[in-house]
Amino acid sequence: MDTPRFRSLTDDELVDLLYTAADRLPREAVDEFLRRSRRLLPRLAEIVSDKRAWTQQLPEWWAVVHATYILGAMENEEALIPLLTALRWADAFDCDWVTEDLPSMFGRIAEAAYGPLMAVVHDPTAGPGARSVALASTVAAALAAPRRQAEVLETAARILADPAEPLYLRQTAANILVDLKSSQHRDLLLAFGREEAARHRDDPEYQGVFYDWEVDELLSDRSGNAGLDYYRRDWLVFYEPEEIEKRQERWRREEQEAAEREEPPPERPARPDLGAPCPCGSGRPFGHCCYLRMH
Repeated sequence: MDTPRFRSLTDDELVDLLYTAADRLPREAVDEFLRRSRRLLPRLAEIVSDKRAWTQQLPEWWAVVHATYILGAMENEEALIPLLTALRWADAFDCDWVTEDLPSMFGRIAEAAYGPLMAVVHDPTAGPGARSVALASTVAAALAAPRRQAEVLETAARILADPAEPLYLRQTAANILVDLKSSQHRDLLLAFGREEAARHRDDPEYQGVFYDWEVDELLSDRSGNAGLDYYRRDWLVFYEPEEIEKRQERWRREEQEAAEREEPPPERPARPDLGAPCPCGSGRPFGHCCYLRMH
């Protein structure tokens, strides 16, 4: 399919592609959505706001991923509320394809996104997953609005220092302080690193985000921008031909392995676990480490 063909589609026909193209929707179709953004934003917002859309079978399930990605690419305040809705549903239904890239999307909206994101961070009813995504998203917003960075650091430090907060949220806060090289919070990071080391001693299979003996090295490491790149990721690479082909190869391999084990294929494809410890041994989540060098 080429660009002229997408230009000739009606709005309904273009939206239908979100439900039928699975994870093979080409970039040219996305660009056509963006060209019609003013007209199609309400249609995309309706998709991500529909709880049922997040529980569909394949290939219809991919519509929520595409709708979120395209809303994020619009980079305007009108997309903010739909993206916040997507955050809640993506967390509720464990849609890592969306949650892992939302910080970058909110970062493009920047200042307008900051206040609503902080409201989610401070809302205990939102759950640790949604709060963690929102907290990471405030970093992305603050990178575009530097006057907010001090407050982001203060918020992350306060969460990290509170043992009553969920561990996953505290881990996100710890990573943020490391990513932003917040040496002023060294003692707090050392204390958390000791906590993680104790958890690892109690359960050798537990992999902490980092340990106390790694803190100084992490804070002093100025090589590259891998930590900050997590908050500036280009999610639209999803639509590049080479990325589409890599996914198809992965699905073929997983289907073959499942058939050999005589297991049914999953109802919805899982994204590589970006929250798991990176296999390189850095102690950082895969999504904050080697994943960035692969994309």
